[in-house]
Amino acid sequence: MQEGAKDSLFGVRFDQAGGKRVSDWKLLVGQGVQILRGKDVVDEGVVDAVTFDGSILWLRQKGATGRRMVVKERGVGVRVRALK
Repeated sequence: MQEGAKDSLFGVRFDQAGGKRVSDWKLLVGQGVQILRGKDVVDEGVVDAVTFDGSILWLRQKGATGRRMVVKERGVGVRVRALK
């Protein structure tokens, strides 16, 4: 594993260079993502669903946590794994 990389809950590896911030959340259904608050990763999983207007996404997490609702607001971002 590359230095600075982090194992995802779903076996996908993220790092600063390997991910891209996405502003249009409607495109993220089925993608492995990290949820950012500022520059800090606060959660990660697979996007299960997104509202029609793209302002809310449902994040499917591994384990007992299940699903989490993430609201698009100031300071909250999403980074998706870059395709190679």
